[in-house]
Amino acid sequence: MGNISSWVSNIIAGLALVVSAIATVTSWKAQRNANAARQRIVEIEEEREKERQLSAKQAWLHPELREIRSGLYRLFLVNSGKAEARNVRVKLDGVDLREHCAAVKGDQMPTEIGPNTEVSCLLGISLGCAPPFKIEILWDDDSGKDRKFQTTLTF
Repeated sequence: MGNISSWVSNIIAGLALVVSAIATVTSWKAQRNANAARQRIVEIEEEREKERQLSAKQAWLHPELREIRSGLYRLFLVNSGKAEARNVRVKLDGVDLREHCAAVKGDQMPTEIGPNTEVSCLLGISLGCAPPFKIEILWDDDSGKDRKFQTTLTF
């Protein structure tokens, strides 16, 4: 009888060892996965911070054509970004705005636009020179990248 109880004790001890080993491996895998997940979260947060810092250095320009009186239009450039746009250049139909048929002499688009502001210039819209115009806006900002926005300008 002593041999059987010893044998059962050995089997129980062996099973306990196997269960303990399985628990250790499972715990190790879970910890490894948790560490990988934490590392990915840190990487995502670092990417978000870089994007936030870049966004703070960027101007975001887009055009709006607004009728200010019957038949009288102004081209607005709206900066919805958090940085100043400098060296702003505008092309209509591939031609510098100052040389375009819609340009009004003496009313030029400013070359600097502060954050969350807008600037404008008068456009001479006529039967021979009317939208749609292909517009390209180029500018510099603190992001260090040449910025560009293109669209078609319509009424």
